[in-house]
Amino acid sequence: MRSSVAAIFLLTTMMSDAACRAGASRSSPPDRPNVLLVTIDTLRADHVGCYGYKAASTPTIDGLASRGIRFETALAHAPLTGPSHASILTGRIPPGHGFRNNSGFTLSPRVKTAAEDFRQTGYRTAAFVSGFPLDRRFGFDRGFETYDDHLPKGNDRRRTPYVERFADATTDAALRWLATSSSTGPPSRWFLWVHYYDPHAPYEPPADLAERYSPAPYDGEIAFVDRQLARLLHALDVRNETGRTVVIVTADHGESLGEHGEGTHGVFVYDATLRVPWVMAGPQIPAGRLSRTVARSIDVLPTLADYAGLARRSDIDGRSLRAAADGQEMSDAPSYAESLYPETELGWSPLYAWRTARFKFIKAPQPELYDLANDASETTNRLNENEAPASDLSRKLDEVIRGTPVPVAAPPVDANTAERLRALGYASGGRAARAPGTALRDPKDGIRFLPRLNRAMSAARTEPALAIRELTAVLGEDPGVFMARRTRAVAYAAAGRHDLAVADLRALDKEGQLTPEDAIVLGDNLRFAGRLEEAALIFERAARENPAFAQPLISLVEVRIQEHRYDEAAALCERVLKLVPDHIEALRRLGDLALLRADSDAAAARYDRILALDAGDVSALTKLGVVRARSGRPDQAIQLFRQAVDREPGNAEALLYLAGALATEGHPADALPYFERAIEAGPPSTMALNGLGLTCLAVGETARAEAAFRKSLRLDPNQPEIATALAQVRRRGAPD
Repeated sequence: MRSSVAAIFLLTTMMSDAACRAGASRSSPPDRPNVLLVTIDTLRADHVGCYGYKAASTPTIDGLASRGIRFETALAHAPLTGPSHASILTGRIPPGHGFRNNSGFTLSPRVKTAAEDFRQTGYRTAAFVSGFPLDRRFGFDRGFETYDDHLPKGNDRRRTPYVERFADATTDAALRWLATSSSTGPPSRWFLWVHYYDPHAPYEPPADLAERYSPAPYDGEIAFVDRQLARLLHALDVRNETGRTVVIVTADHGESLGEHGEGTHGVFVYDATLRVPWVMAGPQIPAGRLSRTVARSIDVLPTLADYAGLARRSDIDGRSLRAAADGQEMSDAPSYAESLYPETELGWSPLYAWRTARFKFIKAPQPELYDLANDASETTNRLNENEAPASDLSRKLDEVIRGTPVPVAAPPVDANTAERLRALGYASGGRAARAPGTALRDPKDGIRFLPRLNRAMSAARTEPALAIRELTAVLGEDPGVFMARRTRAVAYAAAGRHDLAVADLRALDKEGQLTPEDAIVLGDNLRFAGRLEEAALIFERAARENPAFAQPLISLVEVRIQEHRYDEAAALCERVLKLVPDHIEALRRLGDLALLRADSDAAAARYDRILALDAGDVSALTKLGVVRARSGRPDQAIQLFRQAVDREPGNAEALLYLAGALATEGHPADALPYFERAIEAGPPSTMALNGLGLTCLAVGETARAEAAFRKSLRLDPNQPEIATALAQVRRRGAPD
């Protein structure tokens, strides 16, 4: 298969690659350079200063370009994080590496990666990624000695937990690795990949940039990443490694920002989402050079390998651009692009594109041809006016498509499990069911649904009623949009309508569209509805079908805890830790189980480990505070509770524990506002109301104490001690 996929590339680049071949024949330098690959998610080239964007605040990227080379036109091969990074790391177009969509695919072990190449040549290899689509479960960790994909849980109700790590935290982790690598053993060369996710929607730059960039928050996210990149490069300066490190900064894809009716990315294959920056500097790279040779993501690996003196491999689709960096003429090679997202996620037609320096042909139900030399924004379809180039580009594109089997699913991770054909996914993972011969909707016609769909997806957890209305309307017009159904299930769950969430997810299961993530949502809704046995069956099935996916086991832990089967819960957590070392939720559950056993030392060890991985984990700070309080260290407990409240002022649990600790330590007046804030943060609990009542008594506020006790007893009348306290308050307040 591979030869048929790459044949077009080998034929069309043979002549232009001659100069590159000559460059590769040079002997490799005796002291190979370090290699730093930085990929910035969702960064379109024309929002970077050195690419002419005057409103940009990207001095670090611009400075890198001034001391190295900038490729004026660089192109990605898919407008999606997973497939595009697979091309960067393998030098193969998506049909060649087989990773065709963020969901439903894993990187085939038969495809060699950059990390494997560098590691086999004696390099230390490490990666620090910031977004869930690059989780190790998808195969991106292969070849890396260190693969840090620890994403914080977060406290944003709009987002699924463990989706993103902000750029400063990713930089912190990479800097710790650099410090360790320079302090242990003799110096060794390294290949380091750092991935920043921040420019991805929603665009929410940190507070100190938010006001400045309020009209253009996307640019504020880019400015924040540039600031973190400066920290990373400064660390190389401090270690005297700048002069021996090749640095490349690029992106996986861009962002439509409303062009062609698309708000973000994923559907279309226009340059708005495919044109990315490529800036590179380091030893043997001339300073201040601009190359007009078209660069492609598949060229990243062979170019870096060339500078590192690695042997050339013939099983890649890209070519080294070192000759272009040296100022030699290189003719432009064609670039392939695709998006299967419209089909796999929306039930519409997939899109494929073949691009030269001048023309782009897009294969769609309504084909398109753009004259990029005269229409860089791709606003006017010139198909009827340029039949000859359109026919030629279409033929070449079809040769690649025909040489690739229809990607119905990922290669199975577990060859013995047929169900693994619906492999690990991020949002979907299935293909919309349709009758044979049914024409697929052109995404250009379906794009009108996306604003409503995106608005509903953003509101699913915070405004479920709005999301349910919007998604029901979308499904009324296009029942094949399975993303709308699975998102409506999330909205139903947020609204507490677990039976309706279960019904939507059961319908997906019947259609063969239930992904591992959907199974988790289904099982959780069954659990919330008290149907523990059914929930356990769903989680067990998901774990069998997806042995590399830890979440079904974690969700099954919740069921076993509710059933008071604590030993089984602990054993499941240990299974997770074997699968994913330092899995934060497995560590958290083990800590909680140790608290139940009154094993303070074991609990503290688990929470300490979580905080070593994510210093801002509010739950771990709070629970560690509980451990310290039980161990007779109230001052430390109060300090930890305060840290938790400072990080998340609306966290009811942290507020309640802080209030309780202050009251217990003889500071009832200080405790009162925290009890009140805990009750306001809700939902109301007898513990919070009783604590407020008792503390009010301690400061002589009997009326407030009586009101708190009354509310508590309305929640749970079976509290004899509180009923007694309320009676005493009434007697105390009765007239003589």
